[in-house]
Amino acid sequence: MRKLLTYCMFFMLVNFLLPEIAYAQPTIVKVDDGKLIITIDKRSHEYTNLIMYFGLNEDSLFNYRNIGHLAQEGWQLESLSKKKAVITKEIMEENPDIQWGNQPLFFNFEENSSEQPGYPGNVAYGINNFNKSPTVFENNDDVTVFYLPQYTNNTQVFLSGNFNDWSTGTTPMQKTDSGWIATVKLKPGKYFYKFIVDGKWIFDFNNNLREEDGQGSYNSTYYHYNYTFKLNGLTDKKQIILAGSFNNWNEKELRMNKTQDGWMLGMYLKEGTHSYKYIADNNWMLDPGNPLARPDGMGNTNSIISFGKPTVFDLDGYNDAKVVVLTGTFNNWNTSELIMEKTETGWQVPFVLAPGNYEYKFIVDGTWILDPRNPLAIEIGKTQNSIKVISANKVFELHNMPNAKEVYITGSFIGWAEPGYKMIKMENVWIFPCFLAAGKYTYKFVVDGQWILDPDNNNIEENEFGSGNCVIWISPETEFIDK
Repeated sequence: MRKLLTYCMFFMLVNFLLPEIAYAQPTIVKVDDGKLIITIDKRSHEYTNLIMYFGLNEDSLFNYRNIGHLAQEGWQLESLSKKKAVITKEIMEENPDIQWGNQPLFFNFEENSSEQPGYPGNVAYGINNFNKSPTVFENNDDVTVFYLPQYTNNTQVFLSGNFNDWSTGTTPMQKTDSGWIATVKLKPGKYFYKFIVDGKWIFDFNNNLREEDGQGSYNSTYYHYNYTFKLNGLTDKKQIILAGSFNNWNEKELRMNKTQDGWMLGMYLKEGTHSYKYIADNNWMLDPGNPLARPDGMGNTNSIISFGKPTVFDLDGYNDAKVVVLTGTFNNWNTSELIMEKTETGWQVPFVLAPGNYEYKFIVDGTWILDPRNPLAIEIGKTQNSIKVISANKVFELHNMPNAKEVYITGSFIGWAEPGYKMIKMENVWIFPCFLAAGKYTYKFVVDGQWILDPDNNNIEENEFGSGNCVIWISPETEFIDK
């Protein structure tokens, strides 16, 4: 028997803080011949919501037949006219998690979510790789210049990328005697882009860094650098290679460029603390120009570089202790790297961390302890660690549970660890502040051992247990709200 599909589409419209729920017209979503069929009609009152939910760009869809990331998820553009697009996807009968017709699917609409095409991933580092002279670079004003050589016989060229929401018309390129040029102000990081030449999308053939776009072609990748490694002297060496914690100590990847006075290599590095060394003709060495170095816990010492504001870890008391060490997920639980300094009231060590949630403990003369001043913690089985939150941008709250003894929150952001982050009670409200990168997350509360949904969040999607999970979205703007 053919399985039927019921789609419940909830469009949350906030007007004076009063939500209104609208349901999709039956003709918008239907199942036929084993396919899920979505009709996106400009004349429908649900048109804007559908474009928003599916992360589609109106210009790209109706002018260039581009359905963006949906192609990677198995969707196809079946038909297209000036006012209507029909996209389809085969229903996988072997999928046991969805009982079509029995379980509603809840759509949560969030502008600028990471589901929009081309939103950059979270990377630790990046190096550009061009065939000849770079066709993307920073000028003297730190403005990024995009150059498309040739195509001088064409009439119109646009630059499109994740930095302008893959717009097909907001960034026109200017024709020169040898090609086309456009400038964009970018922050350090990773970016995707393409050129639109008289309506035809092309990637940068001069750029060797590219990632599949889900439509049989590629997006070109560019890194806006924020640091240059420099090593003076050693010009008699054949090669110098940079290796560090940011690239898992790869001994072959990052070859430095020889200069008149030594060696150098520009790159993008994520905010935080990184350890590194140089490999000069197969011999590992510290950076002689960097006095900051720390042990790696295996009898060696590495050079250290940091980006961002230091976080100071304090431990009060333990004045009779001989050695106190800070360790955590931020340094792979290294037990000898971060030796704390003794102060008048206890122990202290600064460490630069990128925005995130980090587990940690102190080791006092060989004994592992939690941070006694920090109520934030995570429990996984019988293991408990303190939690340091950098640049919190989301506070989970659970109301109306005054008699609860223990409340935890767990979800996709911590791999559904059980019982999860331990919430703290403040004025009869259970809270847990944390940092979440842009994207979609599912979660639940665990109240005195019982799993419950968030009563204040109506955005729910089904799970394999039939009990549902709450859904939240973090937009790029929210991600960096406290930075």
